[in-house]
Amino acid sequence: MENQTIAHLYSELEHSSPDLSTLAARCNLLTEILVDCDSLPQTQPVCRCLAAYLDAFKNELENSMTDFRVLDETEIPPTHRQEWLLDSTEAQCDYCRALNHVLLVSHFDREMLPHLTGLLHEISHAMLADLTVVHIH
Repeated sequence: MENQTIAHLYSELEHSSPDLSTLAARCNLLTEILVDCDSLPQTQPVCRCLAAYLDAFKNELENSMTDFRVLDETEIPPTHRQEWLLDSTEAQCDYCRALNHVLLVSHFDREMLPHLTGLLHEISHAMLADLTVVHIH
């Protein structure tokens, strides 16, 4: 089943349009669940759900980025560099999607499962952290 066809299975994605930070939080929660899985049959349904949320996240990210002009790092004032994190968030999302795809379709040594799910969780956590940076004034 392709990712685009499974989004309709999740009512939150079908009936509403969660914002980027909500989608990132859902992805992060799903990766936390994956970290606790210890067999392929446990990971498969979570990976399918995660695929739908990662696709929704990527679509929302692409929609929101159309409003921004990507600046060269030298053009961004030093005090505002942390505010331009969407650039790396897109790459993090792509890495999450790739790792999730590996978990979903590949056959691998069971001993590798905690490493793959742990890496996926770490990237997802970084993606969420990028979107929830607290600005201290």
